[in-house]
Amino acid sequence: MVAAEQQEATIAQQVAQWCLSTAGRADAAVLVSESSTTAAVLRDFWSVACDVAAADGEGTYVIALPQWADATDRRYFQSVANHLLQCGEVCEHVCDSIMVSTRHPSADKTDDEPMAAPCPLLLLRSFNKGADYDESTDPFGPDSIFADCDDPFAGPPPPPPPPDDVVLAETKKWVEGVIVHMKVCPFSSSVEKAGMPVGGVTYPICHAANAEGVYAQFWSEIVDLMETDERTRATVLLITPDFAMYAPGFFDGLADTLNGALSSLKIERDTQLVFFHPEYMFRDGKQRNGVGAEGAAANYARRSPYPMINLLRTPQVRAAQKGIPTGSVYDLNEKNLDAVGAAELQSMLESKDWDALKGMQFEKHNSDTWTL
Repeated sequence: MVAAEQQEATIAQQVAQWCLSTAGRADAAVLVSESSTTAAVLRDFWSVACDVAAADGEGTYVIALPQWADATDRRYFQSVANHLLQCGEVCEHVCDSIMVSTRHPSADKTDDEPMAAPCPLLLLRSFNKGADYDESTDPFGPDSIFADCDDPFAGPPPPPPPPDDVVLAETKKWVEGVIVHMKVCPFSSSVEKAGMPVGGVTYPICHAANAEGVYAQFWSEIVDLMETDERTRATVLLITPDFAMYAPGFFDGLADTLNGALSSLKIERDTQLVFFHPEYMFRDGKQRNGVGAEGAAANYARRSPYPMINLLRTPQVRAAQKGIPTGSVYDLNEKNLDAVGAAELQSMLESKDWDALKGMQFEKHNSDTWTL
């Protein structure tokens, strides 16, 4: 423990010296992270970003990452930087009132930065918006990939979600009725058990109203999932009732950034994601827009009472796909959902009452080829 503390103090001193050697960083706050995985590094970054946003002032913050093994590859480090910039498109503060930059030990020295960074660094620069800032301006910009999405920061605030116990109860009723009883996920054996092998299901509730807070808890849940035995926790349903509840396009934007991280940062070898939203719509080229559309019922495989992110273990997903191919699950789900009808499913969603499903029989997936 003493050696670890001494190493951290040494790194902090080296980073402080680096800050003193560069213009405008003499007063930077230095934080040394002990995280060694990308998921843990991103958890730390977003936690700091949330704290900086809450402070609502000017300042520079440097996160030192001496234990992050993957960051020794400068190209990978740049991929993480690119991911954070993409996340800024959907954030309230990051890339708006908080600028993000990076430094790598292999970077060329310059007149402004005569010393090489002692280890990979993530830098956050917070500033107050000037008096000439126009709140009516589109916060995403005309060229943003989210420019056509609903702005969740505009207009009157949406009504608050119900208390946590109600959110949790309504979510579990939906899981029981749609996910388990209809077998939308044939590997969910009950509200509390799922996966191959069977393990527990957890339902953490994220109270963040902006993307920064969602990212922070998301990456924390990823780290916890990877550090927990799969028979104890097979999967996680992260519920975000305060974020983008009435802005499905904005929620899709966040989902795109996380899906992108899975591939670009090689997270998908451990984790896969499924997203749910009260207004979810499959983007598969079929006509699914509107309750009366021919393929509208299929959307309700992903239409949950509150926005949610489902964290899955990649080895379990691959094992499941060997037993029941994904295409087979998708096709049979659409058939069973069509049997109920989009209008009836919408009524259930709005009333948050899926009891009518209990009296219905649905065609089962061919589960003879897999065992729990």
